[in-house]
Amino acid sequence: MFRKLGPGGGIWQVIAIRKDGLGTQHAQLQRSDDHKTLKTLAVSALLDPTQFETVAEPQD
Repeated sequence: MFRKLGPGGGIWQVIAIRKDGLGTQHAQLQRSDDHKTLKTLAVSALLDPTQFETVAEPQD
């Protein structure tokens, strides 16, 4: 789970990792409070500490 930093942030869960035709890895993310909201971005952006931070998964 990742928190988007900055305006319009939110908590996002990685639901898939895919490679494009050039071999770049992309993560498909699902917003934790709205499961219909998806986004895809480069894994390198997800791992950029100026854009996202990791958060602990909620305990059931």
